[in-house]
Amino acid sequence: MSFKRSLFSVLLSSLALAGCGSGVDGQPDDFNDGRDPIVFPEGTSLVADGGVDAGNPYEVSGSRVMHYRLDIGDFTQPVTADPLASELKAFTLQDGGTRALTVQSSPNGTFRVTDAPAGRYYLQLGTFYVVSDSRTMNLDRYDLGRRDRATAPSVPLTISASNLEPQPYEDYPGFEAVSSNLGAAASLYANAPVPAGATSVDKLPVGHYSMTSPDEQIVDASRGDRLYVNHSTTRDAGAFSYTTIDRFFTPGPVTMSPTVSTDLSGTFQAAPQYTASFEWWRSRFEAYQVQVHPQSRPTAQWLSISPTPWTSESWYGYSADLMYGSLSGITDLVANVTYGNPYPFSWGAVASFSHNFSTPTLLPGTTSGGITASLSDTRKLSVATAGPIAPRITPPWDLAVNGLKAHQELTLSSLTPRITWKAPLVGTPSAYRVRLSRLSVSGTRTVASAVGTIHTTETSVDVPPGVLQSGQKYAITVYAYVTPGVSFAVRPYALESLVDIASATTVSSILTTPVFAGLAPDLQAAPEPSFEPELGIKPTRQYLMREQLLMKH
Repeated sequence: MSFKRSLFSVLLSSLALAGCGSGVDGQPDDFNDGRDPIVFPEGTSLVADGGVDAGNPYEVSGSRVMHYRLDIGDFTQPVTADPLASELKAFTLQDGGTRALTVQSSPNGTFRVTDAPAGRYYLQLGTFYVVSDSRTMNLDRYDLGRRDRATAPSVPLTISASNLEPQPYEDYPGFEAVSSNLGAAASLYANAPVPAGATSVDKLPVGHYSMTSPDEQIVDASRGDRLYVNHSTTRDAGAFSYTTIDRFFTPGPVTMSPTVSTDLSGTFQAAPQYTASFEWWRSRFEAYQVQVHPQSRPTAQWLSISPTPWTSESWYGYSADLMYGSLSGITDLVANVTYGNPYPFSWGAVASFSHNFSTPTLLPGTTSGGITASLSDTRKLSVATAGPIAPRITPPWDLAVNGLKAHQELTLSSLTPRITWKAPLVGTPSAYRVRLSRLSVSGTRTVASAVGTIHTTETSVDVPPGVLQSGQKYAITVYAYVTPGVSFAVRPYALESLVDIASATTVSSILTTPVFAGLAPDLQAAPEPSFEPELGIKPTRQYLMREQLLMKH
């Protein structure tokens, strides 16, 4: 499944499935939001963590179940029922190659690896690898919105709305459209000017710019899709300015078409306003710049508050932001913000903080792109406002490839190198992710395309055959994660639902793979850039803006 995004703030964040009546901040546990859970017929209940056959100590067992959150409730489906799902493979490394293991998958979403070794083994799903010695593994995934979504390269839209905030100048206003049942968020940009002082528009043509998928997602009232159209304003917090929702309307039943223009009509009303205060110890995040990379440079810091549809206990998908802002510097500050929230009371909210750094991963002749690294933290809003925001995890350090320091440019001696690092100085990681990105040139931009991601609890990984190609440029990013209360080691997709997570990254310099005798450099076209910043993580607006510009222009 692909994953979620936007256009001005972006870089992170994701928990175990919570029931429909699990409660939100300030609500009792038996609070009912009015949604009816979907119940499957008897015999289709699914295993959460799998089980071990006590008679076979070498067996690994687990589950691959898709958890969907809709407006009417939550439901599950075995991943094997999705024809686009990656095949689960298992292997061990042996004599410089791989030895395949036997994977048995069941229609109910459980699986077994019957001949796993007593120690380490690899699970593979496409370009995602899990290295583990655990006898159980939960490969469940989480997604906001229905699975039968229709998309189109473009969707013609207009807006007819009254009670607009009048502007003293001719303006091209922007809006956002959010549908939790569809799992969609989109930016809507006026294609025609609105006169100064206007308080209404009639069939104003707008561009539809999806923040959650490469193509535009089509709202369908017959499938239960409802839509929020939000308008935002800019406010001053003293040390920085930020953008927040101030008005919204909910159109009547809407079914979009890729060929016939759809008009979104309604009357804007003031969004309920709330306040939040954060004690943000920025200096402590910025102090770890050198561990990100000795030559890294600080770029922007981002603060956002995002809604978590239908609960405060899990976050299945990005639904735009309630507020977002960027700033820079190292001065600790108290950030006081007032933000609008038009969504139902049963929805929760999370606050995300991201300190971002550029790294020396630009290829010759390029001036932008490359790898961006960060220290990031996401917490439930009620938790984030209760105490100081300081690093819970810092970057891994002393990154090396085959024993050579990777913060200098290297030519590797192998296509299957060993990558090592040291544990963070602050925090105990739940697990690490090693992301291998192939670097290519597009105009004056260095494009980083993920070719493999390896999930592990150890401080070293061996890159399996087939991930790196001969004669290419790569960069390595090592992520350290803290996931309180969640066993991220055996739930590698848990990031897709977490509301409590912190991460920090270190990035290598440019690494060149060897050209072996008889092997010409790989001359195929550069791979398409990934739309996911990191598997399962909710992106930030900053990342979304970067990816959208790259993919659509």
